Amino acid sequence: MGAIIVTGAASGIGLAVCKRLDSRLNTNLVLVDRDKPQLQLATSILNSRHSHHVIDVSDPDSIQEVVESVVRGGKALDAIIICAGVSCAGTATEPLASKWKQVLEINTLGLMYSIRSAIPPMVSQGYGTIIAIASVAGKVSYVGEPAYVASKYAVVGFCESVRKELVGTGVRVSIIEPGFVDSPMTRRQPALEKRMSSIRPLDTDDIARIIEFVLDQPQHCSINEVLIRPTEQEL
Repeated sequence: MGAIIVTGAASGIGLAVCKRLDSRLNTNLVLVDRDKPQLQLATSILNSRHSHHVIDVSDPDSIQEVVESVVRGGKALDAIIICAGVSCAGTATEPLASKWKQVLEINTLGLMYSIRSAIPPMVSQGYGTIIAIASVAGKVSYVGEPAYVASKYAVVGFCESVRKELVGTGVRVSIIEPGFVDSPMTRRQPALEKRMSSIRPLDTDDIARIIEFVLDQPQHCSINEVLIRPTEQEL
């Protein structure tokens, strides 16, 4: 049985992905998150064969150790699904520099470290799928979350570069770019919650369903980019 690593697995899109993939008989999930109580709760509602690691993805050594633990356990790394992310509302002059730093370290560097760690075993085995949760904010800028927007633009650019680098290795790279999603992260942003109140947002399982579809494509088929918005979202 192969393994699928899911970062940001304790809540939101990451947890929705784990719930959707939980019943797949030939898959071992490796849940990764920095929120220990929430991660333990998430793991408790899933199949007991899955494992979890309490780490911060912005620490490159920690995510590297998670990947190496999969390899040491004799499992193929079928996929890594990178959902870990944080947001930071405000104008370009409002937030503290430390908040911007956290956004970039988790959303961008954390993703880059995760992908870098996953590439060697995937290339060695001749297959694997890297799925990155970006955002519509990585395609269309707006006012109110400048550091978040910057982090997601960086994610899109980095993943496209890696996709080209890995052509011929059998490793696929997919970017998922959701619009408004009703998730804990969004609910923590009053301005976004207000915007969502006027439309029907996506729910986290909408994104999980797309991720499952991407995973289920035959090896010769690579879905590189999916941009999904609520039907009523203009931005």
